[in-house]
Amino acid sequence: MEEANKGVIDLTDRVLRELLKKPGFKEGVRTVLQNVDPESSRKLVRTMMWQDPEFFLGLLGAVPSIVNSLTQGVDELLVQLNEKFSPQLLHDFIKSIVLSLDKKTLESIVRNGKVLATELWVVAEETYREQNTNTEGEEHGK
Repeated sequence: MEEANKGVIDLTDRVLRELLKKPGFKEGVRTVLQNVDPESSRKLVRTMMWQDPEFFLGLLGAVPSIVNSLTQGVDELLVQLNEKFSPQLLHDFIKSIVLSLDKKTLESIVRNGKVLATELWVVAEETYREQNTNTEGEEHGK
C-alpha cells in the first residue's frame, strides 16, 4: 500500500486525474483560459497588496513552498519536453507561444527578473554559506 501524501500538490494531482476523465471539465478549463484578461493582472496585484496588506504578507509567507513547487514542476516539464518531443516540434510550439506574448512586458520581466534573481542568488549563497559554517561549528563543538 502506497503511503498517503496529504500535501496540496498531491491532492491536486489526485483530483485532476479524475477531472481529466470528464469532457465537461476540460471544456470548462478551455473556456476559462480563453477569457484570461492579462491587462487586469496589475490591478489584481494592487488589490491583493493594498486591500489587506496583512493578509497579502501572510500569502507571501507561502512563497518558498510555492517557488519550490513551481521550480520542481517546471524542471519536470522541461525534462518531459526534452525527452518526449522532437526539437522541431518544440521549436514550432515555442514559436507559436512567443508570437502571442506581450513583448514589452516580457522584456520588463526579463530585465526585472535578472535583478531580482541576482539578488536572490547572492542572499541564497550567503545564507547557505552561513548555514554550512554553523552546522560545521556545531559538529566540531560536540
